[in-house]
Amino acid sequence: MRTSQLPLISLLILCVALPANARSLRVYEHPSLEFRFTASVGWQPVAHPEDELIYEVADPETGIHVLLWYTSTEQSALRYLEKMAGMKDLVLEQKPQPKRFDEHDGWVFHLPGKIAGESIHSVLAAIDGGQSRSQPKERALYIVQIWCPAETSMDNWRTMDDILNSVTITTPMPRVALGSRPLYPDTFDDRPDLPSPFTTDDGEEYVVAHTRGGAFAILPATVENGTPNDYNKGLWGKGRQLATDPVDFPTLARTGLHAEAELERTTTITGRQVADITAAARPGNASGVGFLAQDEDILSVIRGDNRLVERLGLTHPQLARPLFMLFNVALRNLETYRRGESPSNDIEALLWGGHRVFIDVYGSKGWQQSVFDDEVLGYFELRMWRELTPEEEAYLGEHYSSLAEAELEELKKKLTVIHTGEMVPFYVTRYGFYEGHTGYRADPVAIATIFGLMNIPDIDAAVGGDLYRVLTTHHVG
Repeated sequence: MRTSQLPLISLLILCVALPANARSLRVYEHPSLEFRFTASVGWQPVAHPEDELIYEVADPETGIHVLLWYTSTEQSALRYLEKMAGMKDLVLEQKPQPKRFDEHDGWVFHLPGKIAGESIHSVLAAIDGGQSRSQPKERALYIVQIWCPAETSMDNWRTMDDILNSVTITTPMPRVALGSRPLYPDTFDDRPDLPSPFTTDDGEEYVVAHTRGGAFAILPATVENGTPNDYNKGLWGKGRQLATDPVDFPTLARTGLHAEAELERTTTITGRQVADITAAARPGNASGVGFLAQDEDILSVIRGDNRLVERLGLTHPQLARPLFMLFNVALRNLETYRRGESPSNDIEALLWGGHRVFIDVYGSKGWQQSVFDDEVLGYFELRMWRELTPEEEAYLGEHYSSLAEAELEELKKKLTVIHTGEMVPFYVTRYGFYEGHTGYRADPVAIATIFGLMNIPDIDAAVGGDLYRVLTTHHVG
């Protein structure tokens, strides 16, 4: 205890260079997907009789094309883009860049290549639309490609960028009508016919859970800036779950990932000296266990995890979201318990995609102050874990056969078990901090595994087939 010590649907986006105010604009919308962009008037459709779900339009004046499509896949947005670039004979010359599309995370490639033998410049983007409605184990990805002839790319790049920035998914997340179904503490003998987690038409998020009494329940879990969470004043709310730190980390606040150059220049966080934060975060100071291992410092851990998250093709807010949702479920249980309507720590597991995520939530005798000198406090111990599937067991047994038996078991545990507190999702969103290599670390790889953000083979490929080292090596230097 811490104490205070669908099948593939292609969409191509054509890029056009326009003189300012030369042509009026219109919205181009996919005929069957809630997916649109804005460009000048006069673009012409390009037929795809081989797949009517492919939506392509082109500007006859500039030769810019736009293509939009959708797919569901177990791969992350970044991994899907990398494989697609290879299939389209596009050249990966630059690092992909994270980008927010309204409330959704995405990745963008700028790539040279060829179409029908013609040299082109292409902008390729994948937007994570959340859990697929038809395939609960898969992610819904919305794909955008904008391209133009290579010889005109310098003239067209600004227009292409404007088109990319105009892309929206009008109903991006799977929506489910809650109807008259009652919420927890009411329960059901049989599982409700709902995906989990899910979003309703009004944007509220819910999770289907299994209680310790063997029943099913629907619990609200919306990630939001809620009522204050200040244990010192007896306030047990959600807190500011969407708050970022745009002063210290503007790129993180804007894109969901740090810029290395900003980290290199960082000497204070929330006005506190980095050296003082590191000293407080080491074992035996602000807490007995500590927020860092003895050989780690606050920036080495933030930098190491930022690089890891980028390799996974994810962002920090994506990884914080399921932890916040788990915490919000626990708050709902606490609220009903205090009204005498439910047992304490009544939720045994969350149904998450194709897995059952077991949880154990309990309070401590006091609360933990934040090492960042912000309003974040820690009171709850959050344990979460899931079982490996037979296919995952076989994969790890085959690809990590060189590990000793104890090391293989350690790898499995680090992939599938997290013991942390409610401070961590706040830290992840604001600072990209998952804690160092202590017993309270919420490793990005473990979050991605437990909550199905990526499958284990894709995670393994993203980290170069070295999962054991990645999960056990401290972030130093």
